[in-house]
Amino acid sequence: MIIHQLTKNEHLKINDMANCNKLFLDYNNKLKLTSSKIKRMKTARENIKTKITEYFKDKSKYSFTGTWIQGSYKMDTIIRTDDDTCDMDLGVYFKMVDSEVTAATVMDQVFKAVEDITTTTPSKKSKCIRVVYKGDFHIDIPVYHYNTNEHSHPRLATRYNGWEESDPKDFYDWFNNQSSDDLPQLKRIIKYLKAWSDNKKGKFPSGLAFSIWAVSLLNINERDDIALYELLKKIRDDISYSWSLKMPVTPFDDVCKKLTYEQKSNFKDALEAFIKDAKDAIESKNQLAASTLWQNHLGNRFPEGADEDTDAKEADLKTISEKVLSSTAYTQSSGAITSQTTGVKNKRHTSYGG
Repeated sequence: MIIHQLTKNEHLKINDMANCNKLFLDYNNKLKLTSSKIKRMKTARENIKTKITEYFKDKSKYSFTGTWIQGSYKMDTIIRTDDDTCDMDLGVYFKMVDSEVTAATVMDQVFKAVEDITTTTPSKKSKCIRVVYKGDFHIDIPVYHYNTNEHSHPRLATRYNGWEESDPKDFYDWFNNQSSDDLPQLKRIIKYLKAWSDNKKGKFPSGLAFSIWAVSLLNINERDDIALYELLKKIRDDISYSWSLKMPVTPFDDVCKKLTYEQKSNFKDALEAFIKDAKDAIESKNQLAASTLWQNHLGNRFPEGADEDTDAKEADLKTISEKVLSSTAYTQSSGAITSQTTGVKNKRHTSYGG
């Protein structure tokens, strides 16, 4: 326990020569959906809405009112996984559902509306219907009953537990209730965490959990690598105290409650390893070495850094500076100033490096 505390509190010795912020920004671009995939997802979404509208137009026990995109796609924290897939959550809303109709029945009716929309039969999940566009993406369809005259929050249909209060719009508002200056980095950091989870292929906390941790614990920094490292440490501290992570809006449930003891243990081990390598990367004197450490956790899509011996580079710059100040430096035909004795000898000037 004492060793753990000393490790947690160890001072970070930032080395600007291995600054990987630009690499992280490039990595973020690699996680983005392609324009062609976005176009296909938009078409799929509209097709689903059309199918559901047509299916329910003559059913008197239901009053379909429309759809609403929710989750990571809505919040702009969606990522393209390593195998080039992604997912979208498309909420389906009914203003009226006959009192005799169960939540599971409503889900079955929505399933029937979309069951032939792709060549792959949709799957019935406990809280949604999943429409699969094989090798490309899938769309999860949660079903809601929301009559503003009767309900303070939407009621989500579940297959085994009836109707449950759930309010994705409230979560979206909570998430976006951040400083507009902070949101861009917040979204990038969440994407990095999700990409880490994707790369490790293990059962990690959900993207929802990562989003809550990031909003609650992230300290904005001019460098993404440092901001991520500091957040990882705070997540470790948080789960060391308690694994309970409450949804900040309705239904205020614990979003980590389904993780098993083994999954929690595996995540803690992965987190410790990531923190160690992140610290070593930030303190590294070589950007290539630092990028390799980040790749251990974020995968090969993370760019490689420059292979430079920063100690030698710093020493060479110091030597050149001394040569310039003593009138013994030379300028090469390329325009570079060196400590070599070839080229055109420089006149002494004292403002070099100032």
